[in-house]
Amino acid sequence: MAVLRERRAELKQRILQELKRPAPCAQTLRMLKRRKLTLKDELARHEGLLRTLDALSHRDGIRPDGQLGRA
Repeated sequence: MAVLRERRAELKQRILQELKRPAPCAQTLRMLKRRKLTLKDELARHEGLLRTLDALSHRDGIRPDGQLGRA
């Protein structure tokens, strides 16, 4: 997930750089913003899966070492 966050930060910088140009390219901005939004959605999906897995592991009594039973 750290890689996705890095990519998203890089896209944010590229968007800001494009906006600083005297005549920003609308097509380039659209593409960069679409990619950034896609990464945001992907991050949210991964974070949701991790929350679900964490909740299930607590519910089922799975210890941090992956074994069943109480820690």
